[in-house]
Amino acid sequence: MPDSHGPLRQTEFKVELDGVGVPGFVEVELPAMRTEQVEYREGNDPSHNRKLWGDTQYDDLVLVRGANEKNEALYKWRKAVDQGKMDDGGRKNIAVIIMNEVGDSVLRFEFTKAWIKEYRPPTLNSHGGGGQGNLATESYVVTFDEMERKNV
Repeated sequence: MPDSHGPLRQTEFKVELDGVGVPGFVEVELPAMRTEQVEYREGNDPSHNRKLWGDTQYDDLVLVRGANEKNEALYKWRKAVDQGKMDDGGRKNIAVIIMNEVGDSVLRFEFTKAWIKEYRPPTLNSHGGGGQGNLATESYVVTFDEMERKNV
């Protein structure tokens, strides 16, 4: 039976691209969200500034996956962006779903009108030893218009 009182584990997640599961991700860096602080002072109020809210800004979403010859979907998406095809597959919706220990989806982060702004191919090292730290991984830096957190 899942522990419904404890925190979720960071190792149980999946990624969907336009509603379709995309396997192979080893790390996802979810972006921070912040709202700008705007200060102003009225002419007859010289003692201190007042603070208002401004625009909401998001950091980038970073997706890291194991590199292999079959993982082409994200690279093809990046190429569509590179070729300026933003209205023809360049913008997509992404969801990152966190699951509990029995595999049930419980928390979902949705990113709308996303596009890949940076692709980082694997870093290779012939002197590396064994273990997971020596996996060839590729990273995709994704920007988007909106982020929403939902309980599933």
